[in-house]
Amino acid sequence: MVLKNKKMTVDQRKNALRMLASQQQQQLVAELPGLVHDPAMRKDAIRAIAAFDRESLGRLLVDSYRGFSPEEKAEAVQTLASRASYGNLLMGEIKRNRISKKDVPPNVARQLLRVVGSGFIEVWGPIEQVASDKAAYEKYRKMIAPGALAAADVKRGKALFQQTCGSCHKMYGEGGVMGPDLTGSNRRDVDYILLNVLEPSAEIQDDYKLVVINTRDGRTYSGNVTGEDQRQLSLRIVGQDEPIVINKSAIQSKEVAAVSMMPPGLFEHLDEREVVDIIAYLKTDRKVE
Repeated sequence: MVLKNKKMTVDQRKNALRMLASQQQQQLVAELPGLVHDPAMRKDAIRAIAAFDRESLGRLLVDSYRGFSPEEKAEAVQTLASRASYGNLLMGEIKRNRISKKDVPPNVARQLLRVVGSGFIEVWGPIEQVASDKAAYEKYRKMIAPGALAAADVKRGKALFQQTCGSCHKMYGEGGVMGPDLTGSNRRDVDYILLNVLEPSAEIQDDYKLVVINTRDGRTYSGNVTGEDQRQLSLRIVGQDEPIVINKSAIQSKEVAAVSMMPPGLFEHLDEREVVDIIAYLKTDRKVE
């Protein structure tokens, strides 16, 4: 087996892992724990766990979570949000404060609501609906007064942007492609920023509507459709460079939601200093190294 052959290159082993996971080959289940503990293979192994519904694999992720790098943690959270059994484990870790809410992007929280059910709201708080009234706007306008922005740490703001927004949006050539490139947007206008954060579904282009797909084997995907024919569709997933291909025969349900891919509440789990730093970064007119 290429995957177990240490004489093969890491790229060859990763390609073999992806192929076995896409085919849901059961012999891979026994190999995944060892691969999660292999730094060279860990990220791909974490992603591959989503192909299987095994509580022991979900437990492996939550038990190993503290030792993961930030990138590996993001991958683990995405995998744990892909199935009900894994999602319940993740919900329990969030409830017990063993996994921070700050590690769970709002788009993943929205998917967890669909995977776990309404009980997740009791742990997380409002997801689909958060305050976007006059009081909410005034709260953030007061927070990001000129004096506060002048004292902001834009390098920390960039790190927060990458964690909170960068999986979907690109700025200065860095970030994801799920949403619009923000480099040339009207970012210096605070009201423009607040409108898009507090009311992202106020104006939605079809390309940015949320699509949720449930497969017959119990897996949930959320993203946007990038291509479709009679047999398959391609779905771009937050945090993944390439769209995934799903056979239509494997799809149990497909929901095109009347909401933006960008969830509300992006600032809900940031403290005041973090909000100021991320807004200051969004208002920059040059790349922050």
